[in-house]
Amino acid sequence: MIGNVISKRYARALFNLGNEGGMEQMERYGKSLYALSELVETSKRLRELFASPIITSDEKKNVTLSLLKKVGGGDMEKRFCELLADRGRLSLLSAIAFDYKAMLDEAKGVSQGRVTTAIELEDERKSAIVSQLENQTGRKLELVFLVNPDILGGIILNVGDTVCDASLRAQLDNLRESIKRGE
Repeated sequence: MIGNVISKRYARALFNLGNEGGMEQMERYGKSLYALSELVETSKRLRELFASPIITSDEKKNVTLSLLKKVGGGDMEKRFCELLADRGRLSLLSAIAFDYKAMLDEAKGVSQGRVTTAIELEDERKSAIVSQLENQTGRKLELVFLVNPDILGGIILNVGDTVCDASLRAQLDNLRESIKRGE
């Protein structure tokens, strides 16, 4: 919980700095932050290094700045990462990147979501689902399509905090509960 509050504060600070320069600058900050976060998430050694109390903040800063140079980060991203290192917050880098992406998506009017089906859908069917949902919600959607044969059929849609379960499994469960209650 505390990490969540702290990561949101740092993400908000970087977002506000980027907002002064416009959408292009906010996207550049985000791109650098996501790339750096991805490097950390895919390397157990980097995660351990950033979480270690034995490694000094200067050593962590040097590693972070060399990684940032690889991903093409600018001066603001460099200063931001130096601040994170000085404050001992590099272990929150992935959470900060996640929170920043949520803020950037909100500013662009984009919602993230998941669509789960029992079978793999063809690309044209996926496109039709996305366009229909965008028309219904009035927002641009970035959906990830997943396959789960346990739902038997139908679709489960998760967008933000909203879940729409129109799966055959859910309908059968509802029917079973109705029969148990004698309805």
